[in-house]
Amino acid sequence: MTQKSPLLLGLGLDAGGHRNGDEPDWRELWSSLVARLDGVAAFVTLEDGFADPGQDGLDAILLANWLAPRSREIGLIAGAPISFAEPFHVSTAIATLDYVSGGRAGLLAQRLDQERSREASRAIGELKGFPAADQPSLDRDALDAVDVVRRLWDSWEDDAVIRDTQSQRFVDGEKLHYIDFQGADFRVLGPSITPRPPQGQPIVAVSRVAETDLAFARAADVVFVPANGDFAETLAKLSGGTSGKGPVVIADLRIGPDGSTAEDLIAAAGIAAADGAQGVRLVLSDPRTQIDRVTGTLVPALRAAGLVAPPAGGNLRSRFGLPAARNRYAAAA
Repeated sequence: MTQKSPLLLGLGLDAGGHRNGDEPDWRELWSSLVARLDGVAAFVTLEDGFADPGQDGLDAILLANWLAPRSREIGLIAGAPISFAEPFHVSTAIATLDYVSGGRAGLLAQRLDQERSREASRAIGELKGFPAADQPSLDRDALDAVDVVRRLWDSWEDDAVIRDTQSQRFVDGEKLHYIDFQGADFRVLGPSITPRPPQGQPIVAVSRVAETDLAFARAADVVFVPANGDFAETLAKLSGGTSGKGPVVIADLRIGPDGSTAEDLIAAAGIAAADGAQGVRLVLSDPRTQIDRVTGTLVPALRAAGLVAPPAGGNLRSRFGLPAARNRYAAAA
């Protein structure tokens, strides 16, 4: 397989791991990082601090909403611990991000592993609707949560907001829909309290970390897969998901503290492209010290090699080559 077009370029950052106790410092750090990546990368992912074992840092969705008006073009894919956070609140928060960013929002659906789930249960006690800590329950809950988030985005039709001053009606109630979701552990009636996002359906992305999460990965729009020797095999397994063609697969290239050379990065990106990757995500271990090399050396080298191109405009769905999102409830009505 050979590369047909330049790869989509993204950056992976950890919202929990790059902050100190000085509040003005984190604001300066994050606004500076995103400003330097704006126009360089098509998107940035922000891992949620709570979903990272051993961390309790910034809430990634709140951070993304703070960064959105301070950026112009870059897509903001914010992480949320969907096995812990209320899917209703995740849905409205990402919808808000889509409005604030003008259609540049995405959700990085992160799951709590068994140990982190047990820690959360010990910290807050048993909650109705909270999944059991066994892996099958966590897997089922994650799939249910993503399904609910997506349904809530569709629960308002695009033209539901009418602002009719004569009748003093803000919305057309017939264009709001109950999702009436009943899962094994929780139920959500809906509709959302936030109008349908500008993209209709913001990007849902996941990071593939284990063989057992194949169904979860296939339920996403975008999957980040480590660019290692198993990449081609993993890509083949992901194809033919629920949509019939599988999610967009992005190869993860980790930029470690050892100073990986531009030649190493070009070679790894080239192999991933030949295997069928549609993009690459440079995952930074320490953005404070790595951002200069990334923007000044590594990205220019990837562009010079013809592997990536400057980011295109448009909303985030179009950048990933995804079609306009159809509203399931409007179509049914």
